[in-house]
Amino acid sequence: MESKKPTPKNEREALQWLIPALDRPLMNMPLDEFKKAWFAIGYLYGGLNPDDVDHGTQISYKDEGPDRFRLIEPRLIAPFYVNSGWPVVLAPLFAEAWRRREAEALEDDEIYCYELVCAGIDDRQKGETGLLSISELK
Repeated sequence: MESKKPTPKNEREALQWLIPALDRPLMNMPLDEFKKAWFAIGYLYGGLNPDDVDHGTQISYKDEGPDRFRLIEPRLIAPFYVNSGWPVVLAPLFAEAWRRREAEALEDDEIYCYELVCAGIDDRQKGETGLLSISELK
């Protein structure tokens, strides 16, 4: 049975769910709060694979992500693991998601939040980010 997943209205709301989870202990974070941060990753980063358990050791500092993220939290873009593509700042959430899955606190459909990935892609294609890019400010 699939669980009902909260879906952010746009990138702005997804970032509001995600950023408070950065740089804090995750093990004791309430489950609902953790899920929102994890689902925000699915919404914002449709190309990241939750199965990429081997991030590797090579890190890139290339700044190739959306400029609107750079204005809010540049670590959401770089550095990132070359092997998996995961931003280094998100690696603790990745590890915590799998720890919670192994503890049966997260279901498979919550680890692989396909609906949120699709919702994020659809919203970006429609231009519904809720954020401005640097080019829009000029």
